[in-house]
Amino acid sequence: MDEQGEVCSILCMLESMHHTISQKVSEIFDLYTEMHGVRISLFSPEGRLLYPDAVGRPNCRHCNMLRETLGMDKLCRELDHKMMQVAFNKKDMISYTCHAGMREATTPLVVDGELVGYVMIGQFRSQAAPAVSPYSNRWEKEQGDRTLQAEYEQTPIFPEEKIDLLLSMFRHLLELIIGGQLIHHKDYDLIDPVIEYIHDNLKSPLSLDEASRMVGRSPSTVSRLFKKTTGRSFKQYQVWFRLEQASRLLLSMPSRPVTEIAEAVGFDDPLYFSRVFHKHLGCSPSRYRKDNLQTN
Repeated sequence: MDEQGEVCSILCMLESMHHTISQKVSEIFDLYTEMHGVRISLFSPEGRLLYPDAVGRPNCRHCNMLRETLGMDKLCRELDHKMMQVAFNKKDMISYTCHAGMREATTPLVVDGELVGYVMIGQFRSQAAPAVSPYSNRWEKEQGDRTLQAEYEQTPIFPEEKIDLLLSMFRHLLELIIGGQLIHHKDYDLIDPVIEYIHDNLKSPLSLDEASRMVGRSPSTVSRLFKKTTGRSFKQYQVWFRLEQASRLLLSMPSRPVTEIAEAVGFDDPLYFSRVFHKHLGCSPSRYRKDNLQTN
């Protein structure tokens, strides 16, 4: 499968779970793998491998030899699923050493409160791990050579403190991926043109009817999807975003009059702007600017 086909495959599979993933996510995973020599895998909520393609980026040769030649694939899958369940119950990343001496970690991937799947990072060794593969003797007895041990020794090996850094870095990457909506509910795609318009046209607020015509859906559907994907109603989202921009401008342009800030974000009536600002942020625009500039 070529790169484009692989990306299409993951998109289709994630859409079946009501979520889509940006191609940027696969690029981030691949860069992380290239930098550190560790494989990142994405699984469905049921534990089915979604990414990467097993041919394009296979398990390490040591693990493949155990799975395919020694017939341990079922054992490995059962352990993966067990650890996924432990991580889900803890609602956090867990790190462990598998039966083959490989260090791995898994974490549930939760977007908007819904389990999207699991991410697994692994197939490397800790410096504290045994120098000999747990299955080296069995392999040598059954296959008559030391190939398994040779491959075991080729797997990446890190000191424990480096492993902590690798996992911490990866945890932060996942937070940025989710926070940046690189993985999101596919309903978001439907209203994305409306959100983009709102962001780009602060001075021209949309009506619900205009938004529904923009995406070819009924006003009730647009309203429902806004609440579902943003946590705010259509009107609340517009007001919230304009006030967010206003609060940013109040601090980045301290000499600019409040009336001009209000106009810049689509409020023609300064008094109405002040009332709405106070309602949502708990103080007037002038007080907000004064307090935060003094703090900074």
